[in-house]
Amino acid sequence: MFLGIAAIFYLLGSIPIAWILGSLFAWNDIRSMGSGNAGVMNIALSVSRRVGLMAFLGEAAKGALAVVLARAWGLDDRAIALAVVMAVVGTRWSIWIRGAGGRGNTLGVAALLVLAWPSVVVSLGIWLAIRVVTRNSFIATRVWIISIPFVVGLVTYSWAYAIMGTALSIIYLSGHKVSTDDHTILKQTWPNLWAFLTSPGRNKDLSG
Repeated sequence: MFLGIAAIFYLLGSIPIAWILGSLFAWNDIRSMGSGNAGVMNIALSVSRRVGLMAFLGEAAKGALAVVLARAWGLDDRAIALAVVMAVVGTRWSIWIRGAGGRGNTLGVAALLVLAWPSVVVSLGIWLAIRVVTRNSFIATRVWIISIPFVVGLVTYSWAYAIMGTALSIIYLSGHKVSTDDHTILKQTWPNLWAFLTSPGRNKDLSG
């Protein structure tokens, strides 16, 4: 049973939404643009915010669907945890683009929102607190990644979900590097994420 669950949810996660959108709207492989990450932030920076929003919604839908489907099929906590992890694995190492992919952050957060939304609220609080203290998004994100298993475990009181959080943390850490961090690249042009999202003078904006 667990092998079947792993295969199904890996395939769900492996749908390379950012890569597909990059091919459709930029006629280019997103892996050859920006940070090379086939994910939400890179396509927003490299193509447009509108396309980035589409990628964000698609990745969030995959994460929410993973939990909704697992619950609808009557799976227990261990199987649901496996479903979420394998969906993130599929996003991170997609079979369709030769093992490349996005980082799976959007999918993972969306899955946690459906699974145990207070864990996302607590995680956001941790990220904001570290960001204010250090004024460094990379450090704040690194602390958030490390905190995932503890936050999820404490919120859900489930060893299965704590182990899931540990797996997610390891996956996210494997792709969290300064050299390919989209937020670090963003700051080469924009003072912060909010400025990037709200700037009306950008050519590749939400309307195009």
